[in-house]
Amino acid sequence: MAFETGFDLLRLQGDVLWASGEFAAKIFTEPYLKLIARKGDGNTPVMTLPGFTGPEFSLQPLNQFLRANGYVAQSWGLGTNRGIRDMEHMEEIAAALGDRIRSIADEHGRAVSLVGQSLGGVFARELARRFPDEVDRVITLGSPAHFGEAPKHVNAMVARVMTYYTGRTVDEHLREVRDRNFNISEPPPGVPLVSIYSLYDGIAPAPTTRIPDRFLNVKGDVPRENIEIVCSHCGMGVNPLVLLAVADRLAEDREEWIPFDPSQYAAGPAKHASRWFYPSRLYPKTERGLRA
Repeated sequence: MAFETGFDLLRLQGDVLWASGEFAAKIFTEPYLKLIARKGDGNTPVMTLPGFTGPEFSLQPLNQFLRANGYVAQSWGLGTNRGIRDMEHMEEIAAALGDRIRSIADEHGRAVSLVGQSLGGVFARELARRFPDEVDRVITLGSPAHFGEAPKHVNAMVARVMTYYTGRTVDEHLREVRDRNFNISEPPPGVPLVSIYSLYDGIAPAPTTRIPDRFLNVKGDVPRENIEIVCSHCGMGVNPLVLLAVADRLAEDREEWIPFDPSQYAAGPAKHASRWFYPSRLYPKTERGLRA
């Protein structure tokens, strides 16, 4: 146990260090990203939800990037994500966020897209389950997509912090969820779902953050897809590769959904190099051509 905790501390520190490099990469590449990223129409509402212990400004770079590319992006408005104490507390959070989602949807005359990092993505999926008419799609960044199918759900150091903040262990939270018959592993019905994950995630293991194969579907009425990206966990909100994928999936027509193809953002040999950063995918050839 001590060895596992020590190893996870090193993984957490390495993840944070990697994230600082990803933020620097965002600053360096942002002018180019703005040229090639898919654009919103200026009235496409997006709400972002930070990860556990993440303050609202942790996703401010993502919000700024999206606003610069034609999306009306704003944070969830609840400050730092301190997790949930119990299911009653979850109901309070869901009610407050439900009101905010309805307000945004009414203001823009269309459903709201939710982008959640880590625990924020778990909240986003639950909100889509409760308010399917007001939620257009959900994009999660390193968020556990199912529980009980992997020996470990989260970095041991993060689990300790969660126990400190909420008064319960991860297993105790999951036990209460099961006792109340909340099936949080099922994707929200009727709402497109995209999971962006990394095999190098230092916080949430990839086997838990991928949407299970039995739920994947990009041809039917409810598109669901996994997008693997080489990135850290903490830096998913600033990583240029993630930003590009988020903008791409926000712009995708939910009625004629085409799976994400990163090679469309590159020319020549760079098309093949894109597989290094977006691995493990048989990305389809599309007719869109080079993004410009």
